Amino acid sequence: MTAFRHLAAITDDAMNFIEQNPPIYLKTLDRVAQNVETIACLRGDSGVYVRSRPRGLAEFQGEMYKTEEELRARLLSLGYTYPTPRPLSETV
Repeated sequence: MTAFRHLAAITDDAMNFIEQNPPIYLKTLDRVAQNVETIACLRGDSGVYVRSRPRGLAEFQGEMYKTEEELRARLLSLGYTYPTPRPLSETV
């Protein structure tokens, strides 16, 4: 949870900096979006980190969901739009 909270705080601080220092560039928002998605992964959205998550993390799911949702909403309010997923066969 310490790592999760620190990453969330760093991401929040980055969004503060972006808001206070326009113009806002897509490349910058892409970097912040990567942090938001890492937070989602740590929370357990994809199961990628499920084997390495510490025991007892489930009791923090409410806090983790809330943090993820707040950061994602803030990211979107800065003008970020998530790319439309394409099948891997179209990207190669």
